[in-house]
Amino acid sequence: MMLRVSAWLASLLICILGGTLGVWGQPPQNSQRNSFDFGTLGVEDEWQHTLRFENSGSEPLEIKDVQLTPPLVVTTMTSNVQPGKSGIVTVRLDRPRENGEFQGTVAVNFRSQPSNPLVFEVVGKIVPPIEFDPLPMFFVSTQRGQNKTASIEIINHEHGTFEILRAEHASSRFTTQLEALQPGRRYRLSLTLKSDGPAGRMNDTITLVTSSREHPSLKIQAHTNVNERVHVFPDKVDLGTISIDYLKAHAETVESLSTSVIVYQDGGKDFQISATTDVPFLELSTSQAQLKDRFEVRVKVVPEKLKSGEVNGAVVVVTNDPEFRHLTIPVRAVIEVADRPAP
Repeated sequence: MMLRVSAWLASLLICILGGTLGVWGQPPQNSQRNSFDFGTLGVEDEWQHTLRFENSGSEPLEIKDVQLTPPLVVTTMTSNVQPGKSGIVTVRLDRPRENGEFQGTVAVNFRSQPSNPLVFEVVGKIVPPIEFDPLPMFFVSTQRGQNKTASIEIINHEHGTFEILRAEHASSRFTTQLEALQPGRRYRLSLTLKSDGPAGRMNDTITLVTSSREHPSLKIQAHTNVNERVHVFPDKVDLGTISIDYLKAHAETVESLSTSVIVYQDGGKDFQISATTDVPFLELSTSQAQLKDRFEVRVKVVPEKLKSGEVNGAVVVVTNDPEFRHLTIPVRAVIEVADRPAP
């Protein structure tokens, strides 16, 4: 705790003693800009900075107000600045804060020059205590016969260091490797998806065991997918809820219900397919892409054939691939019609 407080006091003193300096002269023709970069700051870290400016004109300056980009707030400021003297505006970065790049402004408005504020730019990066770059999750997809590797970096922004001791998971679908890029501060976790595992999508959790008291374990989600040599994307057609009455009143929206799936043959050169469906209100058409290894199946809704109820059907694709003759694509929808009073 003392380390955290001491670090904060040191950074606060540096900010105040090394305040950004602006100069106000006469006659100003454009708003004057000065920039301050606070670097990297945690979402819960205390931070404030004193912005200084000089009145190099011959008349006193009276501050009318200060306009700031949230979550910047003013803590203290000089109301009047005599010629040749300095004024200050001290600002604090309040909470809550959003992670990411911060670009804000502090505009000091003067009564004598209402159209010409003194503008300070405040920039920096706000980070969580522990940052996952790019995300705390893997999305890895591969083809049968091709292993694939992806990586995530784990960055410790806390005042104290900690070690990531190991990565734990229950899946045999992939392997993981942990590297210490900067021990105590920066680590890389790599996931290699095996291409000989079960086809389809799976979700698993990877647990990083650490030496941190505050964060003894970190969770990372692993979303993996292994495609067969012949496969479809997306692997299902979900039309959601369709209102018959709404379509009758807004016929122009029918086209928005159309969708498509792509059927791929990895390495194919003369791939051919046909498609049928057991869903009465769907109309299918197929077209081969310029690349001869894929086909598009266009799925169109025919409003006149809609009947209320839940739909669980399928689109069946027949191919000329001897190993994958039939592919079944689930179709789901809910058809609604407004209740009408009995005659």
